[in-house]
Amino acid sequence: MLKIMNQFSIESRKTAYRRFSSEEFDLLVIGGGITGAGIALDATARGLKTALIEKRDFAAGTSSRSTKLIHGGLRYLENLEFGLVREGLKERSILSRTAPHLAEPFPFLIPIYSDKRRNYDHPLKMRAGLILYDLLAGKYRFGRHRRLSREEALEFAPQLEQTGLRGAFLYYDGLTNDSRLVIEVIKAAHDLGAAIANYTEAIGFMKRADGQIGGARAHDLMTGAEAEIRSRITINATGVWVNDVARLDDGDDRTLTKSIRPSKGIHLTVSADRLKVCGSWLIPSLDGHRFYFVVPWEGRVNIGTTDTDYDGSKDSPRAEAGEVAEILDAINSYFPAAQLGQEDVISSWAGLRPLISEANASNTSGLSRKDEIFESDDGLISISGGKLTTYRLMAEQAVDLAARTLKQRFNITATDAGTEDLPVSGGIHTRSDLEDFALILAENKKLNPETARHLVFSYGSNHQQIVELMRGDESLREPLIEGLPVLRAEVVYAVRYEAALTPADVLTRRTRLTLIAGSASLGCLDTVADLMAKELDWNNDEKRRQISDFRAEFEAEYTVI
Repeated sequence: MLKIMNQFSIESRKTAYRRFSSEEFDLLVIGGGITGAGIALDATARGLKTALIEKRDFAAGTSSRSTKLIHGGLRYLENLEFGLVREGLKERSILSRTAPHLAEPFPFLIPIYSDKRRNYDHPLKMRAGLILYDLLAGKYRFGRHRRLSREEALEFAPQLEQTGLRGAFLYYDGLTNDSRLVIEVIKAAHDLGAAIANYTEAIGFMKRADGQIGGARAHDLMTGAEAEIRSRITINATGVWVNDVARLDDGDDRTLTKSIRPSKGIHLTVSADRLKVCGSWLIPSLDGHRFYFVVPWEGRVNIGTTDTDYDGSKDSPRAEAGEVAEILDAINSYFPAAQLGQEDVISSWAGLRPLISEANASNTSGLSRKDEIFESDDGLISISGGKLTTYRLMAEQAVDLAARTLKQRFNITATDAGTEDLPVSGGIHTRSDLEDFALILAENKKLNPETARHLVFSYGSNHQQIVELMRGDESLREPLIEGLPVLRAEVVYAVRYEAALTPADVLTRRTRLTLIAGSASLGCLDTVADLMAKELDWNNDEKRRQISDFRAEFEAEYTVI
C-alpha cells in the first residue's frame, strides 16, 4: 500500500509562519544546511518543540557543494587525528543504514608509481595507513583494502598514465548526493513536527528579562513580512556565516573564541565518456603534498578539489579560470589520454568549508575538520567546523547541550530517543531492497532501467509518490532533458513534498541537473517554470522573474569566470 506522505510545500511554509507567531519553541535552529537539518531532526526525535529557518534554500551553501563523499578521512591520519577518523567511519556506517538510498559504499583507489613524485606518500607508509584505516573502522568497515596489480589498476582507469605505473591501492568509503541528503533529513524533521521555513533570514535576536536570548526576529524573503520567533534555546548552525549571525547579538561576536576561516574548494563536472574511471581515484599533486579526487557521480565524473583561503562573497562563490586550469592540469598529468580542456567542463562549482582557525594558522589545508560548539554569555549556541559525514554526531552533541540547559533553566526534559537508528525520509528499506524495487519499477511502469534506478536511489521509498504523480498525468513521465533520467514529475514532487519555491531549488538542489547538465539545464528552464507556475500560482510576470533569477544564479555560481 502507498504510504501517504505529509506535504512539505508552500502551504506548510504558511503553517510554519503561523506557528512562529503564536508558539514558543524549545529550540530554534538558524541554518538549513546539513548541520542545522541534523539538529532539527535530533531535537524533534527527542520530543522538543523545534523551529528551523534558512536564509536561502535548504543546502544552498556548503551542503550542496561538497565532494559527495561519506568517509572517515584517510588523510587525517597524517595529523594523528585518530578520534576524528574513527568518528567518521562509524557515522559512515550509520548513514548507510539510515539513508541507504543516498549512502553508497564505493571503491576508492590510489595509484602507485616508481616515480616518487607521483605517489602521495611512500607505498609502505600508504599501506600502513590503510591497515590502520581498516582497524579504526572495525565492525563498521565497508570492505578490506588490497593492493592491485598494474593490469588491475588499468581496468579501473584505462586512461591512467602507464609509464612507471606499479599498481594501486584499493579501499572502501562511500558516496552520497549531498543536497538530497539534506532535504531528506529536513523532511524527516518536518514529519516529526518541526516548523520549518526556507527563504527566511534571521535579522536580530530577542532578549528575555534576564538578558538571555529568547528567540530571533526573522524576515520572510518571499513576502517581505517579519516574524518574531520565540524560543527557549537558539542554535546558530550557519557554517561559514556563523560569525555573521553571532554579530546580530548587539553587533558582538564574542560568542566565538576562535574564528571561522572559510576555505574554498572548487569542483568540475565532466562527461564519463571523456574521463573513463571505475571507482573514485585519489590523484596526488605533482607540485604539492595534496591530492585531487576523481569521483564517478550521477552518470558524470566530478573532479576536485582546491583548498585555499577565501575572503569573497560567501553567498556566491564560484570557480575562477586559474583554479579550473590547476585542476585540469593535475588530472591530465595522470590521465594523459583524456587531455581534458575547458570545453569538457559541463559545470564548475565552489563550496566554502567552515574551518575553525587558531590565530597563527598559516593556511587552511592544515586546519582540522573537527567541529566545535561555542556558547555565549547570553545563551546563543553556535556550532561550526566538521564535515558532511559526521553531521548526525554534531547534531547530537549540540542538542545534548541544549537539552541540559532546557532541564536546568526551564525544567523541560528531552526524551532519550536518538538518531542512530532513525531513518531519514525515504530511508526505510535496505539498499538490496532498493535494487529489487528498481528492477520491478522498470518492468511494471515501463521505465528504462536508468530512470528507474535514478528514482529509487534519489528518493528511496518516496519514489512511489512520484509514480503516483505520473499515473495521474502521463505527461509527467517525460524527461526534463532528453537522454537524462530526471522526469517532469520530479518538479511537481519537489514543490509539493520538498518545499521547492524556485527553479534553482529544483534544478540545482533537488534534481542536480545544474551540475550534471550544466548549460543544458537552461534548455528545460521554461518547462520547469511552467510546472512550478501551476503549483504555485505564478502569473506570467512572476514566471519571467523566476526564469531570469535562475539564469543569473547559474551564471554567477556555476560557470567559470
